[in-house]
Amino acid sequence: MTDAVALADLPQIPDLSPQDQNTLDCLIRQFRAKWPRNELRARYYDHKNVLKDFGISIPPQLKGVETVVGWPEKAVDALARRIRHDGFVIPGGDAESLGINDMWAANRMDIEAPQAQTSALIHSCAFIATTLGDVASGEPEVLMTARSALSGTGIWDPRRRRLSSALSIVAYDESFPHDHRITELVMYLPDRVLIMTRNSQGKWTVDTRPHTLGRVPVELLVFRPRLDRSFGSSRITRAVMSITDEAVRTVLRTEVSAEFYSSPQRYMLGADPDAFVDAKGRVRTGWEAILGHMLAIGRDEDGNVPTVGQFPQMTMQPHIEHMRSIATRFSGATNLPVGALGVVQDNPSSAEAIYAAKEELITEAEYAGDVFGMGWTNAVRTGLMLRDKLTEAPPEWNRLRVNWRDPATPSRSAATDAVQKLVTAFPWLAESQVALEQLGWDETTIARAMADKRRSSVTALTQRLTAAQQPTPAPPVGTEAIDTGQAQP
Repeated sequence: MTDAVALADLPQIPDLSPQDQNTLDCLIRQFRAKWPRNELRARYYDHKNVLKDFGISIPPQLKGVETVVGWPEKAVDALARRIRHDGFVIPGGDAESLGINDMWAANRMDIEAPQAQTSALIHSCAFIATTLGDVASGEPEVLMTARSALSGTGIWDPRRRRLSSALSIVAYDESFPHDHRITELVMYLPDRVLIMTRNSQGKWTVDTRPHTLGRVPVELLVFRPRLDRSFGSSRITRAVMSITDEAVRTVLRTEVSAEFYSSPQRYMLGADPDAFVDAKGRVRTGWEAILGHMLAIGRDEDGNVPTVGQFPQMTMQPHIEHMRSIATRFSGATNLPVGALGVVQDNPSSAEAIYAAKEELITEAEYAGDVFGMGWTNAVRTGLMLRDKLTEAPPEWNRLRVNWRDPATPSRSAATDAVQKLVTAFPWLAESQVALEQLGWDETTIARAMADKRRSSVTALTQRLTAAQQPTPAPPVGTEAIDTGQAQP
C-alpha cells in the first residue's frame, strides 16, 4: 500500500441512497485523514522509518548506510505477548454449551485475535466485523473478520457508546501506478451490510444484506481510550518515535566513529602541498586523507622532512553511554525493562528488582485486556445472535467475559506455591477448575485433566459397586463353635 491509496478517489455509487452516499463519503474522508499517521506508525513497527539526519556529524558517503533500531516493535510485541486469550466464561453459567468455541475455531481466531490486538496497539484501534457467512462457498456459519486501521474505519456514536457506521476497504486496483482505485468496499449500517464492487469498466454494483441487530455488527478493539479520544492512542507514541529517531542517529554515529576508530588520526607539520594531491593532480578530500592507511611523504623543497604525528586514539565510551541514556528514556516511555532493549546492566538484578521492572508493563497489560475484552465479548454475542436469529441477547449472555491468562507469566514453581496456599486457606478450591487456571494451565489442558478426573471417579465407583454385589463367603467349618465357646465333639 502506498501514499496513492490515501489519496484514492471518493467513490460515487449510483445505486446508493443520498443518505448512504453521505455516510460513505464521511467514512472515506476519515480513512483518508487518518491513513498517513497510521502508515507512519506501521513503518516504525516494521523498522522502515527513514533517517532524520541533522547534516552535521555524519559524512555524506555514509548517510546511505541502512541503520535499524527495532525498539518500537519491541514496545508493541512485549505488551501484546502478555495479553493472552484463554476462552470465554459466564460466571455462574455454562459458556461452553453456547458453541462459542466452535465459532471461534471455525474463524481461526486463535491466530487472528492476537494479530488484531497487535494491530490495535500499533494504530490505537482495530475493527472486528461479525456477519453471517456464505456456507456454500466454504465460509463458516458466522464470519468474524478483523481489520486494521489501514483498511478500515468507523464513526463513533458517543451517546450509544458504539459505532454508528463502519467501513472495510477490501481491495484496490493496483494496475494504476499513481492512482490505486478502490474496487471493493463493505459498509456496515445498523440494519444492513452493503457490499460494493467495481468492475473493470468502472461500474459499481451493490449487494445489500439486511440484518435484525439494530446496531452496526462491528466492534472496536481500542487501546488506551479517553473521553476525547474514543479510538484510543497508539502504543507507538510521538515520544517513542522521537526517541527511536535519536537512537538511529546514535547508532549511525557509532558506526561512523567505529570506522575512524580503526583508522589512525595523523597530523603533519611542514608538509609540501603536493602531498595532498593524487596522481592525477586532484586535491584529496579530507575524508580520503583521514581514511588512508598508508601515508608516504617526501622532503620539501628545502630538503626538510615534515613532522608526522598521531593523535591519541578516540574511545567509543561516549557513544555507549549516550545509547544507554536513550534506552533509559525509551524504557520510561514504554514501561519496558532497560534490559529488554539490549542494554546490559553492570550489576545483576535480583528477582524482586526484575519483577518491579515489569510491574508497570503487567498493569498495562491487565488494563488493555479489560478494554479489549469488551470488544471481543460484544463481537461473540453478535455472532450468537446472528446464528440464532435473535433481535435481543438473553440476559445470561450479558455476563459473558473473556478469560485472560495471567499477564505476569509467573514461573511454575511460583504458581504452584501460590495455589497451595490458596487451597490451604480455602480447601474447597481443590475441587474447582479455578485452581488449575491459577496454575497457568490453558483451556485444553484443563479440559483433559477434568476428563481424566471424571473417568477416574467413574472407575472407582464401578469398582465399589462391583465389590458390593459379590456374595459374602461362608465361615470355615468349626468357626461357630469356637466363636460361641461350645466344645468340639
